[in-house]
Amino acid sequence: MELFNIRDVPEFSAKKFGSKIALQIKSGYSFSSVTYEQLNNKTAQLAEYLMSNGIKKGDAFAVYGENRPEWAIAYLSIARTGAYIIPIDSMLKEQEIKLILHFIGAKGIIVSPRFNDIIREIKDGLPELRHVISMDEAKHPYELDFNEALEKGRILIEKGSLKHRDVQMDIDDPYVILFTSGTTGQSKGVMLTNRNVSHDIINATKLISFSESDRFISMLPLHHTFEATAGFLVPLYSGCTITYARSLKPVEIIEDIKDSQSTIMLGVPLLFEKIILGIKRAIKASLVKSTVVNSMLAIEKGSKFLLGVKLAGPIFKSLRDQSGLSTINLMISGGSALKPEVAQAFEDFGFTLFQGYGLTETSPIVTINPRNKYKHSSIGVPIEGVEVEIDSPNENGEGEIKVKGPIVMKGYYNNKTATDEVIKDGWFYTGDIGYRDKDGYFYISGRKKAIIVTEAGKNVYPEELEEKLCESNMIEEALVLPVINNQSKREEVGAIIYPNPELIESVLKKNMSEAETEKELRQVIKEVINSVSDEVADYKRIKHFELRYEEFPKTTTKKIKRYLFVNKHING
Repeated sequence: MELFNIRDVPEFSAKKFGSKIALQIKSGYSFSSVTYEQLNNKTAQLAEYLMSNGIKKGDAFAVYGENRPEWAIAYLSIARTGAYIIPIDSMLKEQEIKLILHFIGAKGIIVSPRFNDIIREIKDGLPELRHVISMDEAKHPYELDFNEALEKGRILIEKGSLKHRDVQMDIDDPYVILFTSGTTGQSKGVMLTNRNVSHDIINATKLISFSESDRFISMLPLHHTFEATAGFLVPLYSGCTITYARSLKPVEIIEDIKDSQSTIMLGVPLLFEKIILGIKRAIKASLVKSTVVNSMLAIEKGSKFLLGVKLAGPIFKSLRDQSGLSTINLMISGGSALKPEVAQAFEDFGFTLFQGYGLTETSPIVTINPRNKYKHSSIGVPIEGVEVEIDSPNENGEGEIKVKGPIVMKGYYNNKTATDEVIKDGWFYTGDIGYRDKDGYFYISGRKKAIIVTEAGKNVYPEELEEKLCESNMIEEALVLPVINNQSKREEVGAIIYPNPELIESVLKKNMSEAETEKELRQVIKEVINSVSDEVADYKRIKHFELRYEEFPKTTTKKIKRYLFVNKHING
């Protein structure tokens, strides 16, 4: 299929899949659903309403809420107007959201009721934010009810208004801008074009084909590009049904999977680790069952080694039924590195789990394991039409992974300096260190850039926190860096702090013991860190810090030599 504009997805999917259910969510004892035909009609109606109120190509319109059909309708409706879609991370704090909306000059927002109060608090400071549409019943005078907006759009279309059909969109026009972090003065909004995302959709499905009978369970936040592309647009392109999990409570997720008979699950490594841990704990709870399962695992591994035959399917059928995941035939992990032993554990029990690799700046899928030829420790092979190379490999073949092709972003919104730092001669430099094996499969072995990736797959940008820390007159310099949690072996946010010399001097004048001096300084700095952590999303919270009593070593341009502290161990 030829590349396409994302705005056209509802219309061509409606023509192909008609009355088939596209989106659904559990409501009481049944599902509230939207067919492909209804999705096309609703997005046309909402787009028409927005355009009748002055929203046009090149404007910015945000969507902010939990995973639900209204979020999907909002996203596709904004696309049909030609305005930039601005998905908002629901974990961000008020000030972070305000900065994003101000920086992009958002004309409006479609918001879930659970976040209405946040918008109410920041709206007065955003004069350009003229339109607020609630995904449910409107509760404030400045809001419009979602269904009311749809009805107004329907009436406009009945009267012959079809402004949404007149929007001219080029394949290389950006249609969505994703902010990779809460913004400071130097915002980084990733501009993805129709070409970027449609190429990713078409060619990812060549490596992992989906059928109309597949049913996705959607749990990862839709504002994240992995879920937006792979868990939202891919299934709509393929005619699948998407079920939105009611919450992240394991019990409700399992119920939703069972009731919807879901077949495809996308997740981050932490999710899969918790699932397999739960299965193993349930087995250990019964000594008899544990003995039986261990024997069955031995049979499975023996059959695979001696005969090349996998018996996990029939052997562990009852166990999968008990886990509530029996209908799932494919699990795909993204966001951060998946431990090979976790994928192997799933395979031992008869599940298929493998990983892919990508970044927001690459739409996101760069590589993925082929469905029938995967390697657990690998991030897979490049999708068609995308070049992946190792830059300046060392003697072990390791170097920075760089990507070239139609999936690479147009650039960072209004930030040419940041764009030029990562895109050179058409190549996007990922900042990840990796290598390629003889079969063409790629592997991640480290990271060059400073980004911290949490266990939930969230990106934390150290510079943002460093700037906030240094706003305090108690801190002279700060270096934020990843700290490995000894139990989970995952990255957490840590910091090394050089306190203000005057603060150090004032404490030293008290003539306390060295331990008491350290304790008092730590208390002062801890209060600053807690204050900063309260202003940012919880996943950015600084969990560990230590003090140093001299300036950091710096480059000739006065930047801290971050690389000297990459493997630094922070104690507390």
